[in-house]
Amino acid sequence: MSSKRLAVTVLLIVLAHVSPANENQGVSVYNAQFTVSSKQLTYLSEALISAINNQLLSFPEIKVYDSDSKIENTFQDLNQILQLDKVQLLQIRRQTGFDGLVAGGLELTDQKISIKLHLVDFSSGRIYLNDQFEGKFGSDLLESIEKQVKAFANTLIHYYDSTITITSEPTNADVNVNGKQIGKTPIKSLDVADGILEIRVSKDGYTPYQKEVEVFRGQRTYVHGHMYDQITEHLLNKKSRWKLDSMNFSIGTSMQWQNWSEINAEAGRVANFRYTSKFGRWELGLEVSTATASSWHANQKFETFLGKDSSTNEFEITFSRFCLVSQFNLVEKLNQFDLYVGSQLGYASTHSSQYNLGWYYPSGNNIENRHVNPVIGGEIGMRFYLGSALKLSTFIGGNSAGKMSYNRKTANYWGEATYKTKSLGSDHVYFGGTLTYSYWSVRK
Repeated sequence: MSSKRLAVTVLLIVLAHVSPANENQGVSVYNAQFTVSSKQLTYLSEALISAINNQLLSFPEIKVYDSDSKIENTFQDLNQILQLDKVQLLQIRRQTGFDGLVAGGLELTDQKISIKLHLVDFSSGRIYLNDQFEGKFGSDLLESIEKQVKAFANTLIHYYDSTITITSEPTNADVNVNGKQIGKTPIKSLDVADGILEIRVSKDGYTPYQKEVEVFRGQRTYVHGHMYDQITEHLLNKKSRWKLDSMNFSIGTSMQWQNWSEINAEAGRVANFRYTSKFGRWELGLEVSTATASSWHANQKFETFLGKDSSTNEFEITFSRFCLVSQFNLVEKLNQFDLYVGSQLGYASTHSSQYNLGWYYPSGNNIENRHVNPVIGGEIGMRFYLGSALKLSTFIGGNSAGKMSYNRKTANYWGEATYKTKSLGSDHVYFGGTLTYSYWSVRK
């Protein structure tokens, strides 16, 4: 163990045995005897200590201890205390109960008084002031000292201030604390006495929000009053196993991969629109998905007299899906994170459109094939909370979505084209993300 650490340990053991301070008595300050370079400065030292005591005792919250308080050998090694770090100073606060220390010394130099003033704040673990003042002993010099001591006392007192911040939804609501009208929300920082507070937030047309809050000394407390209009309040308070927690509106995009081996289709980008109602860990709602940029481009290679796969037949495919969705949170609000599994049940529509098909069909006409199939699928996803109402979701899933059709082109030696309807499986895998806004957050 280093010599400095050993000295600190011994110091704390000594202080622990001489500690008279009690947290219930308010702020405790030890005003130590000032050292003097000569006996002729003793009366000036006593006058200085008396002036400092008067400043400290002007605050009803502060209890002052000094060398006459029958406390011997307390804070004798001032130089050692001034070298302690924050953790060690806070440890002195815990061991002794003292919030602050005033100490210093007087010297006579060239017919001037030099006063060293040391102000130590044990509550926040810092040396508040370590400075020197020079001049003739009189009102000006004392005023400089008293000004520093008064600011120091204010700092000690406000360290234990209890404050409360009150917000509401909707805003501009009346706030009542312990029967007293305070103002309108938002109230950013209100000084309050520690203890039990009765908070009431109200606004015309909304059911008032009421809560009992316990405020501790030196603590900042936050209260958010979420109020509901009368119809909503009635719906939310109906006796039911399924209590509506929130309404969630989502918009996002995903990539959809189809196993269409006979045609070359670009990766299908799909826009997703979801609405879900949250009941506990369950979310139930609707999803609409549609191919972005109107359609996906596809092509089919076919054989001509020039050889196999020597020509290309291009066409467009559009896709849309409408489903009922359900989701269950396996993990909910763990470090602002959700993990869920979901299922989908609905229908999907695929539509292929081919143009300018030659002599077999009049030029300029389209051959269109549309299939509407039942859809069943599932997904797994994660939600990350960006705020109280905003979430970012990522997911991966798959759907069984039946068949899609297109017209497969063939050509004879003379270039005459014929078409045959072919069916392909429309089952697919998808992955993507959505941004969700939640309205009516969970009531506390």
